[in-house]
Amino acid sequence: MIATTRRAALLSAFATVGAGALVATPRSARAAETGQAAAAIDLYAQQVMAAFPDEPGLGICVVEDGQITLAKGYGVKRMGGTDRVTDSTLFGVASNTKAFTAAALAMLVEAGKVEWDAPVTRYLPSFEMSDPVVTKLMTVRDLLCHRSGLTLGAGDLMIWPNPTHSRADIVAGMKHLPLGEGFRTGYAYDNVLYVVAGEVIAAVTGKPWEDFIQTRILDPLGMSDSVPLPSMIGDRSRAEPHARMGPPVRGLGPQTVLPFDGSFGAAGAAGGLNTSARDIGKWLQVQLGLGATPGGLKLWTEASSREMWKPHTITAWTDGPTADNPVRPTMQAYGLGWFIQDHRGERLLSHTGGLAGFISYTGLLPGRKSGIMVMTNAEEAPLFRALRYGGPDRLQGRADFDWIGSSKRVQATTDAKTIKDAAEAVTPKGGGVKPSLPLAAYVGTYRDPWYGTITVSVVKKGLKIAFDKTPALRGTLETFDGDTFRTRFEDRSQEDAFMVFEVKAGVVVGATMRAVSPLADFSYDYQDLRLTKV
Repeated sequence: MIATTRRAALLSAFATVGAGALVATPRSARAAETGQAAAAIDLYAQQVMAAFPDEPGLGICVVEDGQITLAKGYGVKRMGGTDRVTDSTLFGVASNTKAFTAAALAMLVEAGKVEWDAPVTRYLPSFEMSDPVVTKLMTVRDLLCHRSGLTLGAGDLMIWPNPTHSRADIVAGMKHLPLGEGFRTGYAYDNVLYVVAGEVIAAVTGKPWEDFIQTRILDPLGMSDSVPLPSMIGDRSRAEPHARMGPPVRGLGPQTVLPFDGSFGAAGAAGGLNTSARDIGKWLQVQLGLGATPGGLKLWTEASSREMWKPHTITAWTDGPTADNPVRPTMQAYGLGWFIQDHRGERLLSHTGGLAGFISYTGLLPGRKSGIMVMTNAEEAPLFRALRYGGPDRLQGRADFDWIGSSKRVQATTDAKTIKDAAEAVTPKGGGVKPSLPLAAYVGTYRDPWYGTITVSVVKKGLKIAFDKTPALRGTLETFDGDTFRTRFEDRSQEDAFMVFEVKAGVVVGATMRAVSPLADFSYDYQDLRLTKV
Protein backbone atom coordinates (compact mmCIF):
# COMPACT_ATOMS: atom_id res chain seq x y z
CA MET A 1 0.00 0.00 0.00
CA ILE A 2 2.47 2.57 1.10
CA ALA A 3 5.68 2.40 -0.90
CA THR A 4 8.26 4.27 1.08
CA THR A 5 11.79 5.05 -0.09
CA ARG A 6 14.06 2.03 -0.64
CA ARG A 7 11.08 -0.23 -1.13
CA ALA A 8 9.22 2.10 -3.48
CA ALA A 9 10.61 0.61 -6.65
CA LEU A 10 9.69 -2.87 -5.45
CA LEU A 11 6.16 -2.15 -4.35
CA SER A 12 5.19 -0.06 -7.34
CA ALA A 13 7.73 -1.74 -9.62
CA PHE A 14 6.43 -3.11 -12.75
CA ALA A 15 3.72 -5.39 -11.75
CA THR A 16 3.06 -6.59 -15.31
CA VAL A 17 0.22 -9.69 -16.55
CA GLY A 18 0.89 -12.54 -18.32
CA ALA A 19 -2.29 -14.32 -17.73
CA GLY A 20 0.04 -17.05 -18.83
CA ALA A 21 -0.60 -20.66 -19.35
CA LEU A 22 -1.05 -22.70 -16.25
CA VAL A 23 1.67 -25.31 -16.02
CA ALA A 24 0.71 -27.99 -13.53
CA THR A 25 3.03 -30.55 -12.08
CA PRO A 26 1.41 -34.00 -11.84
CA ARG A 27 -0.05 -34.55 -8.38
CA SER A 28 1.95 -37.72 -7.75
CA ALA A 29 5.18 -35.88 -8.40
CA ARG A 30 4.08 -32.94 -6.27
CA ALA A 31 3.22 -35.19 -3.35
CA ALA A 32 6.64 -36.79 -3.46
CA GLU A 33 8.29 -33.39 -3.48
CA THR A 34 6.18 -31.75 -0.76
CA GLY A 35 8.45 -30.22 1.84
CA GLN A 36 11.42 -29.80 -0.47
CA ALA A 37 10.55 -26.20 -1.28
CA ALA A 38 10.09 -25.40 2.40
CA ALA A 39 13.55 -26.75 3.21
CA ALA A 40 15.07 -24.79 0.34
CA ILE A 41 13.29 -21.57 1.33
CA ASP A 42 14.22 -22.01 5.00
CA LEU A 43 17.88 -22.32 4.06
CA TYR A 44 17.61 -19.45 1.60
CA ALA A 45 15.98 -17.16 4.19
CA GLN A 46 18.92 -17.75 6.49
CA GLN A 47 21.33 -16.97 3.66
CA VAL A 48 19.45 -13.77 2.84
CA MET A 49 19.47 -12.66 6.47
CA ALA A 50 23.21 -13.26 6.64
CA ALA A 51 23.75 -11.30 3.41
CA PHE A 52 21.74 -8.32 4.70
CA PRO A 53 22.63 -8.13 8.41
CA ASP A 54 20.80 -4.83 8.96
CA GLU A 55 17.44 -6.58 8.53
CA PRO A 56 15.98 -7.10 12.04
CA GLY A 57 13.44 -9.85 11.36
CA LEU A 58 11.30 -11.91 8.99
CA GLY A 59 8.23 -14.07 9.06
CA ILE A 60 7.83 -16.64 6.27
CA CYS A 61 5.12 -19.14 5.41
CA VAL A 62 5.22 -21.74 2.65
CA VAL A 63 2.37 -23.88 1.31
CA GLU A 64 3.17 -26.83 -0.98
CA ASP A 65 0.47 -28.81 -2.75
CA GLY A 66 -2.09 -27.31 -0.36
CA GLN A 67 -0.14 -28.18 2.80
CA ILE A 68 1.58 -25.71 5.14
CA THR A 69 5.20 -26.90 5.15
CA LEU A 70 6.92 -23.89 6.72
CA ALA A 71 5.78 -21.21 9.18
CA LYS A 72 8.76 -19.63 10.86
CA GLY A 73 10.25 -16.45 12.26
CA TYR A 74 13.79 -15.24 11.69
CA GLY A 75 15.81 -12.59 13.50
CA VAL A 76 14.47 -10.22 16.14
CA LYS A 77 11.41 -8.08 16.68
CA ARG A 78 13.47 -4.99 17.46
CA MET A 79 16.96 -4.09 16.29
CA GLY A 80 19.45 -4.56 19.10
CA GLY A 81 17.01 -6.65 21.13
CA THR A 82 16.94 -10.33 21.96
CA ASP A 83 13.21 -11.00 21.61
CA ARG A 84 13.07 -13.36 18.64
CA VAL A 85 10.54 -13.34 15.83
CA THR A 86 8.45 -16.52 16.03
CA ASP A 87 5.71 -18.07 13.93
CA SER A 88 3.14 -16.13 16.00
CA THR A 89 4.76 -12.66 15.71
CA LEU A 90 2.49 -10.15 14.00
CA PHE A 91 3.55 -8.02 11.04
CA GLY A 92 1.58 -5.32 9.26
CA VAL A 93 0.94 -6.62 5.73
CA ALA A 94 -0.58 -3.42 4.32
CA SER A 95 -1.94 -3.86 0.79
CA ASN A 96 -1.98 -7.64 1.05
CA THR A 97 -5.22 -6.80 2.89
CA LYS A 98 -6.80 -5.90 -0.44
CA ALA A 99 -7.32 -9.57 -1.35
CA PHE A 100 -9.31 -9.98 1.89
CA THR A 101 -11.55 -7.07 0.93
CA ALA A 102 -12.05 -8.55 -2.55
CA ALA A 103 -12.90 -11.95 -1.05
CA ALA A 104 -15.39 -10.36 1.34
CA LEU A 105 -17.18 -8.74 -1.59
CA ALA A 106 -17.14 -12.03 -3.50
CA MET A 107 -18.89 -13.67 -0.56
CA LEU A 108 -21.52 -10.93 -0.60
CA VAL A 109 -21.98 -11.33 -4.36
CA GLU A 110 -22.66 -15.02 -3.81
CA ALA A 111 -25.13 -14.13 -1.05
CA GLY A 112 -27.02 -11.88 -3.47
CA LYS A 113 -26.32 -8.74 -1.47
CA VAL A 114 -23.91 -7.16 -3.97
CA GLU A 115 -23.40 -7.32 -7.72
CA TRP A 116 -19.93 -6.87 -9.20
CA ASP A 117 -21.23 -4.71 -12.03
CA ALA A 118 -23.82 -2.70 -10.11
CA PRO A 119 -23.10 1.01 -9.67
CA VAL A 120 -21.49 1.98 -6.39
CA THR A 121 -24.31 4.48 -5.87
CA ARG A 122 -26.77 1.61 -5.46
CA TYR A 123 -25.10 0.85 -2.13
CA LEU A 124 -23.65 4.28 -1.28
CA PRO A 125 -26.10 6.87 -2.69
CA SER A 126 -23.88 9.80 -1.61
CA PHE A 127 -20.81 8.49 -3.47
CA GLU A 128 -19.46 10.87 -6.10
CA MET A 129 -16.38 11.15 -8.29
CA SER A 130 -15.24 14.52 -9.69
CA ASP A 131 -16.79 13.64 -13.05
CA PRO A 132 -20.54 12.90 -12.83
CA VAL A 133 -20.29 10.49 -15.76
CA VAL A 134 -17.69 8.45 -13.87
CA THR A 135 -19.91 8.57 -10.79
CA LYS A 136 -22.70 6.99 -12.79
CA LEU A 137 -20.50 4.34 -14.40
CA MET A 138 -18.34 3.35 -11.41
CA THR A 139 -19.17 -0.21 -10.35
CA VAL A 140 -18.19 -2.31 -7.35
CA ARG A 141 -15.75 -4.14 -9.63
CA ASP A 142 -14.12 -0.83 -10.61
CA LEU A 143 -13.37 -0.08 -6.96
CA LEU A 144 -10.94 -2.99 -6.86
CA CYS A 145 -8.92 -2.90 -10.09
CA HIS A 146 -7.19 0.50 -10.25
CA ARG A 147 -8.73 1.79 -13.48
CA SER A 148 -10.84 4.69 -12.15
CA GLY A 149 -8.81 7.50 -13.73
CA LEU A 150 -7.41 8.67 -10.39
CA THR A 151 -3.67 9.33 -10.35
CA LEU A 152 -1.19 7.18 -8.42
CA GLY A 153 -1.99 7.32 -4.70
CA ALA A 154 -4.51 10.13 -5.13
CA GLY A 155 -6.15 11.11 -1.85
CA ASP A 156 -3.77 9.11 0.31
CA LEU A 157 -3.14 12.07 2.61
CA MET A 158 -6.65 11.30 3.90
CA ILE A 159 -5.36 7.94 5.15
CA TRP A 160 -1.64 8.58 5.76
CA PRO A 161 0.22 9.42 7.98
CA ASN A 162 -2.20 9.12 10.90
CA PRO A 163 -4.75 11.75 9.84
CA THR A 164 -8.06 12.21 11.60
CA HIS A 165 -10.23 11.72 8.52
CA SER A 166 -13.05 9.25 9.06
CA ARG A 167 -14.22 6.74 6.46
CA ALA A 168 -17.15 9.03 5.76
CA ASP A 169 -14.70 11.91 5.21
CA ILE A 170 -12.75 9.82 2.72
CA VAL A 171 -15.86 8.84 0.76
CA ALA A 172 -17.01 12.47 0.76
CA GLY A 173 -13.60 13.63 -0.43
CA MET A 174 -13.72 11.47 -3.55
CA LYS A 175 -15.77 14.04 -5.47
CA HIS A 176 -12.94 16.55 -5.16
CA LEU A 177 -10.08 14.33 -6.35
CA PRO A 178 -9.11 15.24 -9.92
CA LEU A 179 -8.97 12.49 -12.52
CA GLY A 180 -5.66 12.12 -14.31
CA GLU A 181 -6.89 10.18 -17.32
CA GLY A 182 -9.97 8.56 -18.76
CA PHE A 183 -12.14 6.13 -16.84
CA ARG A 184 -11.12 2.51 -17.52
CA THR A 185 -8.43 3.65 -19.98
CA GLY A 186 -5.36 2.88 -17.89
CA TYR A 187 -3.83 1.77 -14.60
CA ALA A 188 -2.94 3.84 -11.55
CA TYR A 189 -2.71 2.22 -8.13
CA ASP A 190 -4.96 3.69 -5.45
CA ASN A 191 -5.96 3.02 -1.87
CA VAL A 192 -8.96 5.28 -1.33
CA LEU A 193 -11.32 3.27 -3.53
CA TYR A 194 -10.66 0.21 -1.35
CA VAL A 195 -11.87 2.32 1.56
CA VAL A 196 -15.02 2.93 -0.47
CA ALA A 197 -15.26 -0.83 -1.09
CA GLY A 198 -15.07 -1.38 2.67
CA GLU A 199 -17.96 1.04 3.09
CA VAL A 200 -19.99 -0.92 0.53
CA ILE A 201 -19.47 -3.99 2.74
CA ALA A 202 -20.59 -2.01 5.78
CA ALA A 203 -23.65 -0.66 3.98
CA VAL A 204 -25.01 -4.03 2.90
CA THR A 205 -24.15 -5.97 6.06
CA GLY A 206 -24.81 -3.37 8.72
CA LYS A 207 -21.43 -4.02 10.30
CA PRO A 208 -18.04 -2.32 9.80
CA TRP A 209 -15.49 -3.82 7.42
CA GLU A 210 -13.30 -5.10 10.26
CA ASP A 211 -16.19 -6.99 11.88
CA PHE A 212 -17.03 -8.73 8.61
CA ILE A 213 -13.39 -9.72 8.02
CA GLN A 214 -13.08 -10.99 11.57
CA THR A 215 -16.29 -13.02 11.70
CA ARG A 216 -16.48 -14.26 8.10
CA ILE A 217 -12.82 -14.89 7.25
CA LEU A 218 -10.39 -14.79 10.19
CA ASP A 219 -12.53 -16.69 12.69
CA PRO A 220 -13.69 -19.47 10.32
CA LEU A 221 -10.10 -20.02 9.17
CA GLY A 222 -8.83 -20.16 12.75
CA MET A 223 -6.52 -17.18 12.23
CA SER A 224 -6.49 -16.41 15.95
CA ASP A 225 -3.28 -14.35 15.93
CA SER A 226 -4.51 -12.01 13.21
CA VAL A 227 -6.45 -8.77 13.52
CA PRO A 228 -8.07 -6.62 10.81
CA LEU A 229 -6.73 -3.36 12.28
CA PRO A 230 -3.50 -2.50 14.12
CA SER A 231 -5.52 -0.87 16.91
CA MET A 232 -6.83 -4.36 17.76
CA ILE A 233 -3.40 -5.93 18.42
CA GLY A 234 -3.52 -5.36 22.16
CA ASP A 235 -0.93 -7.48 23.97
CA ARG A 236 -0.27 -9.83 21.04
CA SER A 237 3.33 -10.36 20.04
CA ARG A 238 4.29 -7.98 17.23
CA ALA A 239 7.37 -6.90 15.34
CA GLU A 240 8.68 -3.33 15.59
CA PRO A 241 9.01 -1.29 12.37
CA HIS A 242 12.41 -0.07 11.11
CA ALA A 243 13.74 2.17 8.36
CA ARG A 244 16.82 4.08 7.24
CA MET A 245 16.10 7.74 7.97
CA GLY A 246 19.04 9.37 6.18
CA PRO A 247 21.11 11.28 5.51
CA PRO A 248 20.51 12.49 2.91
CA VAL A 249 16.98 11.08 2.60
CA ARG A 250 14.84 8.33 4.01
CA GLY A 251 16.02 5.05 2.55
CA LEU A 252 19.70 5.75 3.17
CA GLY A 253 21.78 5.91 6.34
CA PRO A 254 21.69 3.65 9.40
CA GLN A 255 18.75 1.46 10.35
CA THR A 256 16.53 2.95 13.07
CA VAL A 257 13.45 1.87 14.99
CA LEU A 258 10.25 3.71 14.04
CA PRO A 259 7.24 4.39 16.25
CA PHE A 260 4.54 1.80 15.67
CA ASP A 261 1.47 3.17 13.89
CA GLY A 262 -1.46 1.76 15.80
CA SER A 263 -4.12 3.82 14.09
CA PHE A 264 -4.86 3.36 10.38
CA GLY A 265 -8.43 2.42 11.18
CA ALA A 266 -10.13 4.48 8.50
CA ALA A 267 -8.13 2.74 5.76
CA GLY A 268 -8.48 -0.78 7.11
CA ALA A 269 -9.99 -2.18 3.91
CA ALA A 270 -6.96 -0.96 1.96
CA GLY A 271 -4.23 -2.14 4.30
CA GLY A 272 -5.11 -2.76 7.94
CA LEU A 273 -4.42 -6.47 8.42
CA ASN A 274 -1.75 -7.65 10.86
CA THR A 275 -0.94 -11.35 10.73
CA SER A 276 1.62 -14.02 11.62
CA ALA A 277 3.51 -16.67 9.68
CA ARG A 278 1.46 -19.50 11.15
CA ASP A 279 -1.86 -17.74 10.52
CA ILE A 280 -1.30 -16.56 6.98
CA GLY A 281 -0.77 -20.13 5.79
CA LYS A 282 -4.47 -20.77 6.35
CA TRP A 283 -5.26 -17.85 4.06
CA LEU A 284 -2.89 -19.18 1.40
CA GLN A 285 -4.59 -22.57 1.67
CA VAL A 286 -8.10 -21.23 1.12
CA GLN A 287 -6.89 -19.17 -1.83
CA LEU A 288 -5.14 -22.14 -3.43
CA GLY A 289 -8.18 -24.29 -2.57
CA LEU A 290 -10.36 -22.00 -4.70
CA GLY A 291 -12.35 -20.85 -1.69
CA ALA A 292 -12.27 -24.13 0.26
CA THR A 293 -10.08 -25.15 3.19
CA PRO A 294 -8.29 -28.53 3.35
CA GLY A 295 -10.98 -29.59 5.85
CA GLY A 296 -13.80 -28.88 3.41
CA LEU A 297 -15.06 -25.56 4.75
CA LYS A 298 -16.10 -23.40 1.77
CA LEU A 299 -15.86 -19.62 2.15
CA TRP A 300 -16.54 -18.84 -1.51
CA THR A 301 -16.92 -20.76 -4.75
CA GLU A 302 -14.40 -21.69 -7.39
CA ALA A 303 -16.19 -19.32 -9.77
CA SER A 304 -15.52 -16.42 -7.40
CA SER A 305 -11.85 -17.37 -7.13
CA ARG A 306 -11.51 -17.31 -10.88
CA GLU A 307 -13.31 -13.95 -11.03
CA MET A 308 -10.84 -12.45 -8.56
CA TRP A 309 -7.89 -13.96 -10.45
CA LYS A 310 -9.11 -12.79 -13.86
CA PRO A 311 -7.07 -9.97 -15.42
CA HIS A 312 -9.03 -6.72 -15.44
CA THR A 313 -6.46 -3.97 -15.94
CA ILE A 314 -3.11 -4.13 -17.74
CA THR A 315 -0.62 -2.60 -15.32
CA ALA A 316 2.58 -2.65 -17.38
CA TRP A 317 4.48 -4.29 -20.19
CA THR A 318 8.18 -4.69 -20.82
CA ASP A 319 10.71 -6.28 -23.15
CA GLY A 320 10.87 -9.26 -20.81
CA PRO A 321 13.74 -10.77 -18.83
CA THR A 322 16.95 -8.86 -18.15
CA ALA A 323 20.36 -9.87 -16.85
CA ASP A 324 19.43 -8.80 -13.33
CA ASN A 325 15.80 -9.94 -13.51
CA PRO A 326 15.39 -13.15 -15.50
CA VAL A 327 11.75 -13.53 -14.33
CA ARG A 328 10.52 -10.15 -15.52
CA PRO A 329 7.38 -10.89 -17.55
CA THR A 330 6.47 -9.12 -20.74
CA MET A 331 3.10 -8.14 -19.33
CA GLN A 332 1.27 -7.95 -16.00
CA ALA A 333 -2.32 -7.20 -15.02
CA TYR A 334 -4.43 -6.56 -11.96
CA GLY A 335 -7.48 -8.60 -11.06
CA LEU A 336 -9.58 -8.07 -7.95
CA GLY A 337 -7.04 -7.68 -5.16
CA TRP A 338 -4.28 -9.53 -7.04
CA PHE A 339 -1.57 -8.91 -9.61
CA ILE A 340 -1.40 -11.63 -12.27
CA GLN A 341 1.67 -12.44 -14.33
CA ASP A 342 3.96 -15.18 -15.55
CA HIS A 343 6.86 -16.58 -13.52
CA ARG A 344 9.08 -18.83 -15.60
CA GLY A 345 6.16 -20.26 -17.57
CA GLU A 346 3.65 -20.55 -14.71
CA ARG A 347 0.86 -18.24 -13.68
CA LEU A 348 1.79 -16.25 -10.60
CA LEU A 349 -0.71 -14.37 -8.44
CA SER A 350 0.93 -11.88 -6.15
CA HIS A 351 0.72 -8.71 -4.13
CA THR A 352 3.09 -6.54 -2.15
CA GLY A 353 2.37 -4.41 0.87
CA GLY A 354 4.21 -1.57 2.53
CA LEU A 355 3.66 0.56 5.59
CA ALA A 356 6.18 2.57 7.58
CA GLY A 357 8.80 0.01 8.62
CA PHE A 358 7.08 -3.06 7.12
CA ILE A 359 7.17 -4.71 3.68
CA SER A 360 5.40 -7.93 2.71
CA TYR A 361 4.80 -10.15 -0.28
CA THR A 362 2.29 -12.86 -1.19
CA GLY A 363 2.98 -15.17 -4.14
CA LEU A 364 0.75 -18.01 -5.33
CA LEU A 365 1.46 -20.62 -8.00
CA PRO A 366 -2.05 -22.08 -8.46
CA GLY A 367 -0.88 -24.81 -10.82
CA ARG A 368 1.15 -26.30 -7.96
CA LYS A 369 -1.31 -25.33 -5.20
CA SER A 370 1.75 -23.70 -3.66
CA GLY A 371 2.50 -20.27 -2.29
CA ILE A 372 4.74 -18.14 -0.12
CA MET A 373 4.27 -15.20 2.21
CA VAL A 374 7.22 -13.01 3.23
CA MET A 375 6.84 -10.41 5.98
CA THR A 376 9.63 -8.06 7.03
CA ASN A 377 9.94 -5.40 9.73
CA ALA A 378 12.24 -3.02 7.83
CA GLU A 379 12.23 -1.11 4.57
CA GLU A 380 15.10 -3.14 3.13
CA ALA A 381 14.50 -3.29 -0.62
CA PRO A 382 17.45 -5.55 -1.60
CA LEU A 383 16.58 -8.20 1.00
CA PHE A 384 12.92 -8.02 0.06
CA ARG A 385 13.73 -8.31 -3.64
CA ALA A 386 15.89 -11.36 -3.05
CA LEU A 387 13.05 -13.12 -1.23
CA ARG A 388 10.27 -11.89 -3.49
CA TYR A 389 11.86 -13.46 -6.55
CA GLY A 390 13.97 -16.20 -5.01
CA GLY A 391 11.00 -17.59 -3.06
CA PRO A 392 8.83 -18.44 -6.09
CA ASP A 393 11.90 -19.83 -7.84
CA ARG A 394 12.34 -22.32 -5.01
CA LEU A 395 8.64 -23.20 -5.08
CA GLN A 396 9.43 -24.32 -8.63
CA GLY A 397 12.38 -26.38 -7.44
CA ARG A 398 15.10 -24.15 -8.83
CA ALA A 399 17.86 -22.00 -7.34
CA ASP A 400 19.95 -21.27 -10.42
CA PHE A 401 20.01 -17.47 -10.18
CA ASP A 402 21.84 -15.36 -7.60
CA TRP A 403 19.09 -13.07 -6.41
CA ILE A 404 21.19 -11.89 -3.47
CA GLY A 405 24.01 -10.67 -5.69
CA SER A 406 21.58 -9.22 -8.22
CA SER A 407 19.67 -7.34 -5.54
CA LYS A 408 22.86 -5.85 -4.13
CA ARG A 409 23.87 -4.62 -7.58
CA VAL A 410 20.47 -3.14 -8.30
CA GLN A 411 20.39 -1.38 -4.93
CA ALA A 412 23.88 0.05 -5.35
CA THR A 413 22.82 1.63 -8.64
CA THR A 414 19.58 2.91 -7.09
CA ASP A 415 21.37 4.39 -4.08
CA ALA A 416 23.88 6.23 -6.26
CA LYS A 417 21.06 7.76 -8.29
CA THR A 418 19.15 8.65 -5.11
CA ILE A 419 22.12 10.56 -3.68
CA LYS A 420 22.46 12.52 -6.93
CA ASP A 421 18.74 13.22 -7.24
CA ALA A 422 18.42 14.21 -3.57
CA ALA A 423 21.22 16.75 -3.94
CA GLU A 424 19.56 18.25 -7.01
CA ALA A 425 16.18 18.40 -5.29
CA VAL A 426 17.45 20.65 -2.49
CA THR A 427 19.43 22.95 -4.82
CA PRO A 428 17.35 26.10 -5.47
CA LYS A 429 16.78 26.48 -9.19
CA GLY A 430 16.39 30.24 -8.83
CA GLY A 431 19.53 30.67 -6.79
CA GLY A 432 17.80 30.85 -3.45
CA VAL A 433 16.35 34.35 -3.85
CA LYS A 434 14.32 35.89 -1.04
CA PRO A 435 10.50 35.65 -0.96
CA SER A 436 8.69 38.34 -2.93
CA LEU A 437 6.67 39.40 0.14
CA PRO A 438 7.23 39.83 3.88
CA LEU A 439 6.78 36.55 5.79
CA ALA A 440 3.57 37.82 7.40
CA ALA A 441 1.94 37.89 3.95
CA TYR A 442 2.10 34.09 3.75
CA VAL A 443 0.36 33.57 7.08
CA GLY A 444 -3.15 32.18 6.92
CA THR A 445 -5.37 29.17 6.44
CA TYR A 446 -5.23 27.30 3.15
CA ARG A 447 -8.00 24.93 2.16
CA ASP A 448 -7.95 21.96 -0.19
CA PRO A 449 -11.41 20.59 -1.06
CA TRP A 450 -10.59 16.93 -0.38
CA TYR A 451 -7.94 17.13 2.35
CA GLY A 452 -9.12 20.07 4.43
CA THR A 453 -7.06 22.91 5.87
CA ILE A 454 -3.39 23.70 6.33
CA THR A 455 -2.43 26.57 8.63
CA VAL A 456 0.64 28.76 8.23
CA SER A 457 1.44 30.89 11.26
CA VAL A 458 4.24 33.08 12.64
CA VAL A 459 6.64 31.64 15.19
CA LYS A 460 9.39 33.96 16.46
CA LYS A 461 11.07 35.21 13.28
CA GLY A 462 9.89 32.42 11.01
CA LEU A 463 6.85 30.48 9.90
CA LYS A 464 5.18 27.34 11.16
CA ILE A 465 3.00 24.92 9.16
CA ALA A 466 0.36 22.51 10.38
CA PHE A 467 -1.71 20.03 8.38
CA ASP A 468 -4.73 20.50 10.59
CA LYS A 469 -6.01 16.92 10.26
CA THR A 470 -2.55 15.30 10.43
CA PRO A 471 -0.71 15.90 13.73
CA ALA A 472 2.41 14.20 12.33
CA LEU A 473 2.75 16.88 9.62
CA ARG A 474 3.59 19.92 11.72
CA GLY A 475 6.81 21.89 11.91
CA THR A 476 8.67 24.90 10.58
CA LEU A 477 8.25 26.39 7.11
CA GLU A 478 11.57 27.73 5.83
CA THR A 479 12.38 30.01 2.93
CA PHE A 480 13.93 28.12 0.04
CA ASP A 481 13.73 29.83 -3.34
CA GLY A 482 11.58 32.90 -3.91
CA ASP A 483 7.97 32.05 -3.12
CA THR A 484 8.87 28.39 -2.71
CA PHE A 485 9.27 27.35 0.94
CA ARG A 486 10.12 23.95 2.43
CA THR A 487 8.86 22.17 5.53
CA ARG A 488 10.88 20.64 8.32
CA PHE A 489 8.39 18.52 10.19
CA GLU A 490 9.02 17.90 13.86
CA ASP A 491 8.47 14.19 13.28
CA ARG A 492 11.55 13.47 11.17
CA SER A 493 10.14 10.14 10.02
CA GLN A 494 7.76 12.11 7.78
CA GLU A 495 8.51 13.28 4.25
CA ASP A 496 9.07 17.02 3.94
CA ALA A 497 7.45 19.07 1.19
CA PHE A 498 7.99 22.18 -0.86
CA MET A 499 5.16 24.70 -0.63
CA VAL A 500 4.93 26.96 -3.68
CA PHE A 501 2.83 30.04 -2.96
CA GLU A 502 0.80 31.65 -5.70
CA VAL A 503 1.07 35.45 -5.60
CA LYS A 504 -1.19 37.72 -7.64
CA ALA A 505 -0.93 41.50 -7.56
CA GLY A 506 1.15 41.33 -4.42
CA VAL A 507 -1.27 39.08 -2.57
CA VAL A 508 -0.92 35.39 -1.70
CA VAL A 509 -3.99 33.60 -3.05
CA GLY A 510 -3.08 29.92 -2.85
CA ALA A 511 -0.37 27.29 -3.00
CA THR A 512 0.66 23.95 -4.42
CA MET A 513 2.98 21.37 -2.85
CA ARG A 514 5.33 18.56 -3.81
CA ALA A 515 7.58 16.19 -1.90
CA VAL A 516 11.21 17.18 -1.32
CA SER A 517 12.70 13.70 -1.56
CA PRO A 518 12.83 11.98 -4.96
CA LEU A 519 12.08 8.74 -3.11
CA ALA A 520 9.06 10.00 -1.17
CA ASP A 521 6.32 7.44 -0.78
CA PHE A 522 3.56 7.97 -3.32
CA SER A 523 1.07 8.11 -0.44
CA TYR A 524 2.51 11.52 0.46
CA ASP A 525 0.49 12.90 -2.43
CA TYR A 526 1.25 16.54 -1.74
CA GLN A 527 1.12 17.18 -5.49
CA ASP A 528 -2.63 16.53 -5.49
CA LEU A 529 -3.34 19.40 -3.11
CA ARG A 530 -4.85 22.56 -4.63
CA LEU A 531 -4.74 25.03 -1.78
CA THR A 532 -6.73 28.26 -1.72
CA LYS A 533 -6.07 30.89 0.93
CA VAL A 534 -9.24 31.51 2.91
